[in-house]
Amino acid sequence: LKIWNKIPIKDNGDKLIAIPSYLNFLDPHPYSHLGAPYKDKTSIWKLREEVVNRLVKVNDYLISKNSFYLLIYDSWRPLEVQEFMFKRAFLLECEKSDIDASLKNMKSYPSILKKVEKFWAYPSFDSSCPPPHSTGGALDVCLSDKYGNLVEMGSKVDQMDETSNPDFYENIKNEEAIIWNSRRNLLREIMTKFGFAQHPNEWWHFSYGDQLWAWKNKKANALYGKI
Repeated sequence: LKIWNKIPIKDNGDKLIAIPSYLNFLDPHPYSHLGAPYKDKTSIWKLREEVVNRLVKVNDYLISKNSFYLLIYDSWRPLEVQEFMFKRAFLLECEKSDIDASLKNMKSYPSILKKVEKFWAYPSFDSSCPPPHSTGGALDVCLSDKYGNLVEMGSKVDQMDETSNPDFYENIKNEEAIIWNSRRNLLREIMTKFGFAQHPNEWWHFSYGDQLWAWKNKKANALYGKI
């Protein structure tokens, strides 16, 4: 469990809605493309209504101030999808370490699990600690140019190493690192301006209303549980 999972949830009933199509999404959806079990392939892109409202404001503000656009990489994840991606990350991590592991005995590899859980929330079916993406309050976002091409941010979304830490390039003074750091800072600045909280280990992950958001903003409870 993460420190923020101790925060109680009082779900405010905000609806899960389709993200409007004038926002930019990565196409095809990266996890659906890998075979993740979305029941309804036509409406993968969903978030809670208040999250969508804030995201629209982020996008408008970003376009008015910069030459970048917001590109949504992932949004709401049903628990089955979270489980699929968590297990996939576990097996990839085992492969990297030359470990021949089976999913049946994941618990026998605590060091691998710990590494995976730094980037992928455990697919818990316990309603007191849902994975952030399964609440409809969390999303993964990057920046793109006006043609929808991802701009380089110093690590890929879901890259499981220290370069994904939001501040990794803060004190590295070569030209590329300075550019990557300024783009990460821009993304964080604009997302937090509109009420989102950033995940401590991932430059791309932001949320509103979930336990991480409540913890970062010193709220008594989260607004969103599993949906």
